[in-house]
Amino acid sequence: MNRKTFLLGCLALTLVTGSASAEVPGVDKATLAGLDKQVGKVMDGYNANNWKAFYGSGWAQQTKAIQTEQTFTTLYTNMYLKQYGTLKSRKISESTSSFGPMNAVLMYDAEFSKKKGKLAVNWFKEGGTWKIQQLQVAP
Repeated sequence: MNRKTFLLGCLALTLVTGSASAEVPGVDKATLAGLDKQVGKVMDGYNANNWKAFYGSGWAQQTKAIQTEQTFTTLYTNMYLKQYGTLKSRKISESTSSFGPMNAVLMYDAEFSKKKGKLAVNWFKEGGTWKIQQLQVAP
């Protein structure tokens, strides 16, 4: 492998994993990468306007009652998708994200198809595992 190929490979890895390599106090990089991956799956469901994929996994059991088609349609289809559009990219905001022993918030600077915004994902530790409690989009 020549130097140019190696450098291009390193650059590609940096671009692909750049979001999860952030330094967020209270959480290690491996956990952060796993949570970021989960956010990606949830947002794939959001982009597809598919409530079952959106709530498919990683959500806290305590939020089971609101994991419905009606809730998804009201909040995500009729509000966030109409105002912001689909998610195009996201980058972890290190300075506004925080993790405690049982609760956390992972903030993203996000670009949507209609405008930029903030993506906030609230987490709750349930059975020793981080689970999504709430997901919001804001200006």
